[in-house]
Amino acid sequence: MYKVVLPSMTNLVIDIGNTRTKVAVFEDDNMIDFCAEELVTLPFLKDFFTKYPIDNSIISSVSFGKREISNFLEKKSNFIEFDASTYTGLKIDYETPYTLGKDRIAAAIGALEIVPDSNLLVIDIGSCITFDLVTQDSTFHGGNIAPGFYMRIKAMHDYTAKLPIVKQRIPTGFIGKNTKDAVLFGAYWGIVYEIDSFIRRMQQEYPDIKVILTGGDTPYFENSIKQCTFAVSNLVLVGLNKVISSIVNS
Repeated sequence: MYKVVLPSMTNLVIDIGNTRTKVAVFEDDNMIDFCAEELVTLPFLKDFFTKYPIDNSIISSVSFGKREISNFLEKKSNFIEFDASTYTGLKIDYETPYTLGKDRIAAAIGALEIVPDSNLLVIDIGSCITFDLVTQDSTFHGGNIAPGFYMRIKAMHDYTAKLPIVKQRIPTGFIGKNTKDAVLFGAYWGIVYEIDSFIRRMQQEYPDIKVILTGGDTPYFENSIKQCTFAVSNLVLVGLNKVISSIVNS
């Protein structure tokens, strides 16, 4: 009996967020290249096609209007523009699926790829913080959105007369002894205890729930969120790559 070995696929995965664009190259399920840039440009993407034999490409974007990039990807690869209806392996139990952030959907798909058949709380800590419930029957139930780390610091500066902008970092203490530390500690520990409280509330309904942290600010918080099961900073990219695999192999 012979085992059929499918040829490997090389996928270009693009996640355009509020502040950064993340780009990764996957060979099947293995990420072989990654970078993050403030803006995505055509020359930037062309470099990947020079370095790798890209078969498939996909974009998830909070706000994407550069048609020349989509046209380029369509010419050079099997191109998928991701939205709420692209992937059929995740049921969307949400009243307005077409207003749902594509990154939230992709993160849910990525979470199920990493921890299948489980009840999951996916917490994405980026410009905003999203809390999303995904149950073991592969259903996305929705969640909450709250201000992110820098957004809290910036809001305190913008909406007061004297509070300063401070640099994001992990606090060295709990009680601020000066105004800069008071702003930093308030933003940071407010997020930590908000997340901890949300996890405890979800555990009342789903005692076996697993918690996955993701997003660009995950490194600031992963050691402070004690009930975190996994920390995967590029969960959205993993989810987008799964979407490609499911479509190409269907």
